Amino acid sequence: MDTDSETFVIRAAQDGSEQAWRQLFERHFDAVYRFCVALAGARHDLAEELTQQAFVTAARRIHRFDPSRATFRAWLFGIVKNRQMAIRTSEQRRKRHEESSAKRSSETVRQEEPDLRVHEALARLPSRYRMVLEAKYLRGLSMKEIAADNSASIEAIESLLRRARAGFAREYEQIRTLD
Repeated sequence: MDTDSETFVIRAAQDGSEQAWRQLFERHFDAVYRFCVALAGARHDLAEELTQQAFVTAARRIHRFDPSRATFRAWLFGIVKNRQMAIRTSEQRRKRHEESSAKRSSETVRQEEPDLRVHEALARLPSRYRMVLEAKYLRGLSMKEIAADNSASIEAIESLLRRARAGFAREYEQIRTLD
């Protein structure tokens, strides 16, 4: 498929053509899967997950793709790379959390009253950070619910939550070291 015909198929997919989307999927699936295998190494489950997520994300965001800025395959590879980095970050965070939890459980922790530092750290945050942290952790809302409440995409809320957590951690640590 030459560049002009691929651009035509992309435009058709952007207009909602399932047949056009199927053509794009069939044309790029093998290359995307090989790229995912190269990134994931021996973790074939991760390669399959990345491949699936890339095409699901591409299908949801096809209307945002601009053929004048990149090839469709390069755009798909960018989606894969972003998802792979997000998964790696999540796995590292989970590992740190597990290590931290194990360390805390091995120590004797005595807490007779709520930690006022948490409330102080929250109060120091910008309101949008406070809102997303409270929605997620105090009200127990899902990312989808928070996104709907704020007329934002789930990805935007995930990004905001990451920044809010980092801001909270900085504020909390600053308060803790002053005590």
